[in-house]
Amino acid sequence: MLDSRPNGVDLHGVTIVKPSRYTILVPLTDERHLAYNTSSQAFSIWDSNDFAVWSELVESGAQPFSADHRGFVQGGYCVNVDADEVEIIRARYENVRHNDSHLMMTIAPTLSCNFGCHYCFQGLDKPITKMTPTVRAATKTYLLDQLEGRKSFHLTWYGGEPLMDQDSIWELSKAAIEYCDAHGIKYSSMMISNGYKMTVPVAEKLNEARVTRVQITIDGDEEAHDSRRHLTSGRGTYQKIIENIKEVTARRLLTVSVRVNIDGQNEEDARAVLDELHSEGLGLHNGVSVYFAPVESVAENASGCDGCLSKTDYAEVESRLQQLAFEKGLMALPKMPRFLGLCTAVKPNSYVIVPNGDLHKCWDTVMESKMRVGSVMKGSTRKSDASTEDMWDQWSPFDNEVCSSCTLLPTCGGACAFKFVHNDYASGEAGRLPCPSLKFNLAEQLFLRAKARGFVEDDDWHQKNSPTVKESGMLTGNTHTFRSIQAIHTALQTPQEL
Repeated sequence: MLDSRPNGVDLHGVTIVKPSRYTILVPLTDERHLAYNTSSQAFSIWDSNDFAVWSELVESGAQPFSADHRGFVQGGYCVNVDADEVEIIRARYENVRHNDSHLMMTIAPTLSCNFGCHYCFQGLDKPITKMTPTVRAATKTYLLDQLEGRKSFHLTWYGGEPLMDQDSIWELSKAAIEYCDAHGIKYSSMMISNGYKMTVPVAEKLNEARVTRVQITIDGDEEAHDSRRHLTSGRGTYQKIIENIKEVTARRLLTVSVRVNIDGQNEEDARAVLDELHSEGLGLHNGVSVYFAPVESVAENASGCDGCLSKTDYAEVESRLQQLAFEKGLMALPKMPRFLGLCTAVKPNSYVIVPNGDLHKCWDTVMESKMRVGSVMKGSTRKSDASTEDMWDQWSPFDNEVCSSCTLLPTCGGACAFKFVHNDYASGEAGRLPCPSLKFNLAEQLFLRAKARGFVEDDDWHQKNSPTVKESGMLTGNTHTFRSIQAIHTALQTPQEL
C-alpha cells in the first residue's frame, strides 16, 4: 500500500521539524544564548529552558512539532523536515539577482583624481581624461535604452574623483531624471567622492541631480589623514573635507557616509577621527554616519598588502571601532545584511561605464581595458568582451562547497565576486579571500546589537565561549582558503563546453 502522507508529516498527521542549518547560537554567561538565523534574520535571547528544547531537537535531528517548538518555528530557527533550505536560499538569491525591474548603473565620468593616496588602485600615474561630448551622447542613449520597462533605477557616481568632471554629472543626471519622471521610474543616486570639491554650491547642484548620499573617506585625525590622503601636490586635505561636511549637512543638502580605511597601523588614528567628528557635533542626528573597511590590494597598480591586516585581525579591530562609533552616535544599531555580494558585478544588465565608454562589471577593473565587457560606443565590440562577461554571469556562490555549505550564505551571498572571477589580479589574504569580516566577528556584532537594545550587559559576554573565533574553531564554520578560491577561479577561466 502506498504512503500518501504529505511530506514532513508523521503517521498521526503531525508536522516534523528539524533545526535550521542557518541558526547561529552565541553562548553567554548564566546559560543564556543569543540566537540568530541568517535566513529569517530572527534575533532572540534564549534562556536555559529554550536551549534545552533546542539541544534535544539537534540531538534527535528531527521531532514532531509541539508547543515547545512554536517560537522556534516562528523565528525560522527550525523548519519542516523536508525543507531544502539551500534551494530556498538559492531561489531567493536568483530572484534578486535577475530582477529586471530594478536597474543599477555606475558611471565614472573621469578616472582623474586630485588625491595621491598610497593605497589607491590607480597608483600615482593617474589619467586626466574626461568624458567627451561624443561619449556623453552615447552614454545617454545607452542609459535611456536600458531604462525602458524598468520600475526603479539607482545610479552611482564613481571615479577617480567624479567631481573632476561635473559637466558629465549634470548632463547625464538631467537626461536620466527626465526619462524616469516621464515613465514613472523611481530614481535614486549616490556618489563616491573624496569630498575635497564638495562645497555648498556643488552640493546644491548634486541635490538638484537627486544625489542624496555621498561616501567620503577620512583616514584618521588630521595628521594621519593628510599623510595618507593628500593632494597630488602633497598638500593636506583634512580641514577642507571636514569644513565641507559640516556646511553641507548643516543645510541638509546631503547625507554623508564617512568611510575609514583600516590597516595594521591606524586603529588609534581611526579612534581619533571618531572623537573629532563627535566633537564637531556630527552624527546620525544631522546625517553623518561612519563605517569601516579593510585596506586590500585588489589591483596590479596598488601598492600591495604589506600593511594589510589578516581577516581575523581586521574583524577584531572592526568590532572595537564599531562599538565606539555606535556609542558616539556615528553608527546605527548593527543590522545584518542580506546577500551582501549582490552588487552591479553579478546583476545582468547592470554595468560600470568609464570615460571612454567601456562597460565593466566591477569598480575594481575600471583601470584595465582588457577586463571590460562591452562599450556604449556602437561598433566597438570585441570577441573577448562576451567571454569576460560570461565569467561574471557563470559565477554563483551556490556552485562551490565552501559557500553553499556556509551558515552565513543568506547574509553574505558570496561577498566579493571579483575575488572569484579575477582572483589572480589581487594579492595577499585580504585581497584574495572573499569571506567578509562578519564571518569573523558575527558574535561580537550580535552582542553589540543586543547590548544597544538593553537586552544584555558587558558581564553577559563569556570571554572564552562567546567570541566568533575561538580555539575550538569558528562559530560560523569554514572559510575560503587560497586553494579553494583558486579552484573556483580556474573553473571560471576555463571555456565552458557548449
